[in-house]
Amino acid sequence: MPTTTQSRRRIGPLAEWTAEGGDELLTDSVPRLLARQAEAFGARPALYWPDGDALSRMTYAELASAAESVARALAGRVAPGERVAVWSRNSVEWVVLEYGCALAGLVLTPFNTAWTDAEVAHATALTTPALVFAGTGPTGDSLVPRAAGVCGAGAVLDLAGLREWAATAPAGQLPVVSAEDAFLIQFTSGTTGRSKGAVLTHKAVLNAARERNRRDVIGPNDTWLNPVPYHHIGGSCFVILGGLVDAGAFVVVEKYVPAETMGLLDHGVVTRIGGVPTMIIDALNHLGDHAGAAGLRSVAVGGATMTQHLVERIRTTLGAPVINTYAQSECPAITSTDIHDDSATIAGTVGRPVAGVHMKVIDPATGETVPVGAVGEIVTSSPYVMRGYWGMAEQSAEVLTADGFLRTGDLASMDEYGNVTFQGRVRDVIIRGGENVYPAEVEELLAAHPGIAAAVLVGLDDERLGERVAGVVVRAPGSEVTGPELTEYLRDSVARFKIPELWRFVDALPMTASGKIRRFVVRDDTNEFATATRQPGE
Repeated sequence: MPTTTQSRRRIGPLAEWTAEGGDELLTDSVPRLLARQAEAFGARPALYWPDGDALSRMTYAELASAAESVARALAGRVAPGERVAVWSRNSVEWVVLEYGCALAGLVLTPFNTAWTDAEVAHATALTTPALVFAGTGPTGDSLVPRAAGVCGAGAVLDLAGLREWAATAPAGQLPVVSAEDAFLIQFTSGTTGRSKGAVLTHKAVLNAARERNRRDVIGPNDTWLNPVPYHHIGGSCFVILGGLVDAGAFVVVEKYVPAETMGLLDHGVVTRIGGVPTMIIDALNHLGDHAGAAGLRSVAVGGATMTQHLVERIRTTLGAPVINTYAQSECPAITSTDIHDDSATIAGTVGRPVAGVHMKVIDPATGETVPVGAVGEIVTSSPYVMRGYWGMAEQSAEVLTADGFLRTGDLASMDEYGNVTFQGRVRDVIIRGGENVYPAEVEELLAAHPGIAAAVLVGLDDERLGERVAGVVVRAPGSEVTGPELTEYLRDSVARFKIPELWRFVDALPMTASGKIRRFVVRDDTNEFATATRQPGE
């Protein structure tokens, strides 16, 4: 049984919860809040980054100055409200550009570094960015040549030279930026496989970041180590802006390399860690017998499922509370566990709706709120919900209801204490190490292969990644296509994390009476198959 005061609150017979405390919203825009924090805490570190064997740092005063310089250069070339894309792995320049765009009234548009050229071309055509700042890709190669080829050379600048470019570019006037202005286009993917860009305002992202911090343990000299990519909502909102709202700091991690990233803990400045379960396990293994002396105040997990065993291991070895959260690109704050919740609640649920959230679990067919304990679709209304999908009015209308709710497409149940438990996904999304894999995109490509009669993607349970991707295939008559051949077939069409790690070939797929694939049966059978065929030591 949960132990917090809030968790003892009971709801009625229907799965509906209106969280308390949503009337204390920040009314600042990002520029106003940055200016205020720089004035009050100018000498305080805003971010750290590895520099040889040491950590370098940038203070709030230095960050505000660098951001203003970049903003004026941007304003001299781009009008307020236009989009500026960034295609790069994490870097200090990425952070400065995010703030520079905010000060110039521009809409930051991050591209996933794992995207293929075709995926980048789609995002570019959809959002028409005025400028594209390209940096370093996942393997350390420059993305500038690829960006120039896909987006047009005239619009592409090298992110690595951002501040040098800003120092010599003609300066423009900075606009007055409102909290209601668009701040971010956060890309997600739909069941059709086409990426959609969720438009989030300054008000939405700042309040979502603050609400996430409220569920954590924020203390003096707060410094967060979370290697999540900044092109994810967890990076651009919770890591970067999460530091701003409480005048704390974070460590910039360009690329997640377990030994190097976890070595940052040895500098003695990190007070909190976060990430997907894979990263947390690596941190525990790195700290070893010294874990209890690391001085970590909390561990946050989001974007993947985790086991009760892992929660208990964290609490036992680190002596720190664990927080599990649930959100979407379309709404960065929906639910969170409490630091005092028991291990079963943290591992088995995603907690309760956070302040400002009105959430219901509905029957997807009728829209009626279902009883407590019954499975339905999560819908939510809050200040954190997106405006809509950029350039996709029809798709926006499908998920934003007339009475102000966002249809998440996720299936869940709610218990009498408001705890939300996933029961499946309307959209069949697979969450692999924090990356969303939408089966329809890959299945459409597989359907075009001459050796395949039918194919479906499902998730395999995995302690480190949450889920891994499996492909279940019915071969076409006479076909002898193999798993490695299909892996190679997909390699240039989709990001690597979307490609199945396990291939299973079957004679037929289980179908419903209406001719639809019974995905939950395929998933269960494939997990059994994976367990039965797993080699010792895997």
